[in-house]
Parts: sequence; C-alpha cells; structure tokens
Amino acid sequence: MDRKDLEIAKLIGEPISTALAVPFEISIIADFDTVAAGERAYRYSSVDGDPDVILAFDGSSVMRLKKRTPLSDVEVPLYNYDSKMEHVYLSDVLNSPDTKKLARRKASITRGMDKHELRSMIALIEADSATGKPGVDVPRRDPESGDDLYDAIMGMKHAVENIGDNYTLLVGSAVKEAIDLYDKKQAATLHYNVTLTAKLRELGIEVVKVFGEYSTDATDTEAKTDLMNTNHAILVAKNSRLAEGKPVKFVRRLISAEVAAYMGAEVDAAQRAILVNQTPILDTSNNLWAYGVIGMESIALFISNPYAIVKSDFTDVV
Repeated sequence: MDRKDLEIAKLIGEPISTALAVPFEISIIADFDTVAAGERAYRYSSVDGDPDVILAFDGSSVMRLKKRTPLSDVEVPLYNYDSKMEHVYLSDVLNSPDTKKLARRKASITRGMDKHELRSMIALIEADSATGKPGVDVPRRDPESGDDLYDAIMGMKHAVENIGDNYTLLVGSAVKEAIDLYDKKQAATLHYNVTLTAKLRELGIEVVKVFGEYSTDATDTEAKTDLMNTNHAILVAKNSRLAEGKPVKFVRRLISAEVAAYMGAEVDAAQRAILVNQTPILDTSNNLWAYGVIGMESIALFISNPYAIVKSDFTDVV
C-alpha cells in the first residue's frame, strides 16, 4: 500500500549537507564525530595536568561538571533535540505535489536545528557559575579601564596563549563592525600604525562573525533572540598544549538502517530524522488538514578543555 507520509519524507530528504555536516561556526572550533546506534559516546580518561574537568551540556540547557580521575573515565550522554512542527498541507500534496514547497520545509527544519546547536554551544561557553549553573567557568577577560578594542582583543589572546595557539575569535555583529571600522575611527588619534585586521591575521587570529536569530517559541509570534550577543566575543585556541584536538567536542548519533528505511531517508548520511505523521492532522491556525513534519536528532556537546577558551563582553569598547 502506498503511504503518502513516506513519499513526503523522501521528497523532503536528508537535512544534513554532506559538504557541511555541522554549522560553520561549530566546525571551526569543535571536533565533530558520529556514533552508531548503541555505541557509547566519548569516554575521557585522565590526562596529565590540567584540564581535569570537562563541561557538558544537557538537554535542559544546563552546564554539568564532569571530573576525571586516574582510576576512572567519563562517558558523555547524548540528548535528543527536536524541531518545531512544520506543516505540509494535504491539498498541496494530493492535488499538485510541489517538491519546492517540501524543500522549503526541509530548509526551515535544517536552519532551526543548526541554530539550536550553535546557540547551545555559545550558551555553554558563556554560562557562569554565578548564575546558579554548576561547573567550572570558561575563563573571562573583560576590557579593563583604559582599554580600547585593540587592547581588549590582545588581553583575550594573552589569557590563552600559554595554553595554545591557532586562534578563532567568534564575535557578535557589533564587535565585527567595530573591528572593521577601527582603523578609520582611530586615524586621527593614533601616532603609530595599527591596522587591526592585518594585525589579527599576523597573530594567527581568525575573526568569525556569528549572526542570525533563533526561537524556541513554537507559537505564531516566534519571539526571536540573537544567536550571540552582539557585544560579546569568544576566543578559542584550537591547537592546545594541554589536550589533543579542539577544545569543544560535538557528536551526533547515526540513525539505524531500520529506522531510516522506515522514514524513507538515505541511510549512509542519516544523522537527523524527519518524522512525518502517517495520517493528516488539523492545523488549527487556519483549519486546514496537513501532514506534520518534525526534525529530530541525538547529540552530545561538551567542552573538553575550558582553559583553551576565553570569553569577553566588549560593551565598553564597541
């Protein structure tokens, strides 16, 4: 018997891009891996010297402290992330199937889940124990009295340069604009040549702007929040002298062949599930019947080396 829900799932397709399996910003500062169904996620044994803790992010957006000892290791659990419900209207599918409409639903689900992953990573880095979340904070270096933008960035670099090098500076939109305009704004007052963008490249600091908004509100209002505070900055030393690899780890659970076959998804790259209602449901917002489409994945996100990261609030210098 033909099933329209599987037909829709096939038309929507696998939402993972084989060219970029994770959001760009995550790929820069995090090591990415997958685990098969039933396989254990990352296990960390003791390492010599610091760091002796990792910071993990759980399904309730809370930072968890996990200690390592010479006699034990740590397994990091995976948590499920779900997209909001998208609708593919029955009239569109039965009367005139439009694959472009289905592709737009796919793109919407993919963007939303990518943003959720990126926001979770930024929230984990920026979390402070002062807010009541347990754990060891990622080091902070805010601008000091008399600092300008150049001094603030150099202060962050000096805070982590004994831990590692090969830096990436994640910045909000206001910080990126201030970096772009720094030379012009300082031209009349500087008595020496400081070309900020060129200096950052010379020091091995790659500047990456984090832009976009996300929403966890499933209502029609969809209240939005910036993925990263426009005045914030995060500097990551990707080549650490304390621990192998990048300081952030990101893991997705592969979907089993049985589940993927049931959904009509491609098995080879299936890291997210597209779940489609087998029977139409009523969209009460406009009283139309539709297939409900939901994206779902299982991930682990954690900081294995918090000392190779430094965060800052540049409000006073932008």
